Amino acid sequence: MKATIKDVAKAAHVSTATVSRVLSNKEGTYREATAKVVRKVADQLGYHRNVSAAELAANEVKTIAIIINNTKTHFWQEVLDGIQEALQKAHRNSIIFYAGNNDDAMLTQAINNVLARSVSGILLISAKATTRQLRLLNNSGLPYRFVSIYGSDDQETKFISSDNIKIGELATSYLIDHGHSKIGLLGIDQSTTGKQRLLGYEKVMTNANLVVDPNWVQYGDYSFENAQKLFKRVRNLGLTAIIAASDMVAAGLIKAANQYGYSIPKDLSIISIDGTFICDITSPTITSVSQQFKLMGQRSVTNLIEDADAEFIPVDITERKSVKNLQSL
Repeated sequence: MKATIKDVAKAAHVSTATVSRVLSNKEGTYREATAKVVRKVADQLGYHRNVSAAELAANEVKTIAIIINNTKTHFWQEVLDGIQEALQKAHRNSIIFYAGNNDDAMLTQAINNVLARSVSGILLISAKATTRQLRLLNNSGLPYRFVSIYGSDDQETKFISSDNIKIGELATSYLIDHGHSKIGLLGIDQSTTGKQRLLGYEKVMTNANLVVDPNWVQYGDYSFENAQKLFKRVRNLGLTAIIAASDMVAAGLIKAANQYGYSIPKDLSIISIDGTFICDITSPTITSVSQQFKLMGQRSVTNLIEDADAEFIPVDITERKSVKNLQSL
């Protein structure tokens, strides 16, 4: 692990503030004897002052780069609103880079474009970074945070997100509590996010002694169009409820169900993941595991500036009209 300023302070028997003043050459704020000790310890530990992080904290460089992966769920707009609101309060500027939709080449190009500019930090919205891309970020010396996604070891301490395992658990538990046992999970992808939500689903089903038919889990891309195709695969499996991987998936399922003569929730219950405005404009309205996307965006800015630990944003159930309570029958 890389040495931190706290490691240097502890080994040199001084405060972190003293280490910071010495390594930033703020003459007149420390004794030369102390400076020699601090510099020697820093050299021995291989510690190098993160200039970009210091500038970010000191408000010397005011521009933060935002890289957007354009998922088909479009929730990132709320995240972006939260980011911009927090940046305004912090008197920071932003510059936005587009990385396509899970396009590896475009994400690499976006990162390189950011690094070619004078910025003090990077926020990556829903971007699935490869090992090579993480190496680019880490070697840059710039502080960065992944927003609404987490997974690899390098990202474990550099993210602001909802807890995807908990999302899977909440959705499944809600349906079981409403008397459902044949529950499908439709529209997740095979990325880390999809695997985390699948894990939560399987965990709750297993703990409830419910069997999971492999056909009840159908992979997709979180989109409205894909959901309609997925419905055809499961409509004759006897499911009483479905967890939709996104609000757009839920909307697509409702349309497909109506086309096949199903009444929601009389014949089939649906709970979605996200809780965006889509849930309120469908018929029926969609019960959801709701994420606080705007708060997520706001906290990502604060977390980046303060160099804080990784953070999960709370999620909860928003009850609407798409789930039937079988226990009340």
